[in-house]
Amino acid sequence: MKKGFACLSFFVLTAGAHGQSSVTLYGRIDNGMTYWSGRGDGRLIGLQSGGFGESWWGVKGTEDLGGGTKAIFRLESGLNTLNGNFQNGSFFGRHAWIGLAHDNFGTFKMGNIGAGEIMQDSYAIDPQLFQQFAISTLVRGRNWSQAGNALEYRSPNLGALTLKGQYSLTGNPNGWNSAPSSSGISGTGPNQLGGAQGRTGGVRAMYQAGNLELLAIYDETRDPNGKFGNVYVSSRSVMAGGTYVWGPLKAYVGYQHLSAPDASFESYGVTPRALPVGVSGVPTAVDHEWFGVAYMVHPLLNMTAALYHANANKGNGNATMYTLGGTYSLSKRTLLYTELAYLRNSATSNVGLGNGFLDPYGPNRTQGGATGNVGPNYGHSQFGLISGIMSMF
Repeated sequence: MKKGFACLSFFVLTAGAHGQSSVTLYGRIDNGMTYWSGRGDGRLIGLQSGGFGESWWGVKGTEDLGGGTKAIFRLESGLNTLNGNFQNGSFFGRHAWIGLAHDNFGTFKMGNIGAGEIMQDSYAIDPQLFQQFAISTLVRGRNWSQAGNALEYRSPNLGALTLKGQYSLTGNPNGWNSAPSSSGISGTGPNQLGGAQGRTGGVRAMYQAGNLELLAIYDETRDPNGKFGNVYVSSRSVMAGGTYVWGPLKAYVGYQHLSAPDASFESYGVTPRALPVGVSGVPTAVDHEWFGVAYMVHPLLNMTAALYHANANKGNGNATMYTLGGTYSLSKRTLLYTELAYLRNSATSNVGLGNGFLDPYGPNRTQGGATGNVGPNYGHSQFGLISGIMSMF
């Protein structure tokens, strides 16, 4: 490992010294405290990595090829900075791609787009900027899809409009939409976040004019069988929203519709008798709305507040989340942050404040023994608080 980092450092320094390319080592570290009540395993008080945003480090670079064309690349790793482990499944699980960019013709990338999966662009209309309690919470992490084996094209600025398209191949010669057998997933078990995915793809349109910004995203993420089998993991998503700025105030509004027409009890990993009275089946659709504001109280202090609501069909109930947050900049690179959230469920809903990995759809149950039982019981509420510090380099 030391030899590998020595080679990487030599590459960075050599590239800069010859002036043939611009190579940058960058990253951020986010650690904090968390309090989380209403969990099935009680309440949690502890340390946490990535409360405001995931910690990462990476290397990115450009090379001028002449004629206005540049070669570009990025390698990026997610980190748990409490124990030093990698996140996102592999060493460069967040990004490992190469491409070409031109001001007049746009940008093309191919490789592991990873955490750049097109749905993650939704942070632009998220009042809480993809913090722990944000638009992904009530949809159990659906917006955290990954895009490996991917192709992406982003248009140049077309006046106030930019367009982006993305397509993630599965690398499976036996099924265009399904996950490859090398994933080790047979496709017969429940589909969960962090597991194998089938094909993903989508399109995005962004309109920016003066103080107004509008965003629309259509995204498809399939399960290992190539189906839309779980509305919270493998589904179609249509999202639209926007922001508007009045001086120090920025307003947000958004809507998301999720659909999974192939959903079944098996694809969710539940049985009919495990669900509460009043639920007629697993959800095949969820409607999700939110609005919020950010207010720059002081050049160093920004406050945010937002309300999120989601409603699932087939009697699976609805949930509402109220959030309040703030950041204080200690410098251009370092900030303090805090966020509070209160989540209220209807009688047949048990959405939690988790990230979708530890609190998937279904009744409260221990996930893998040691990971705990973090979702609330049906009809119960949760309260969460995070506070920490983030530094970027």
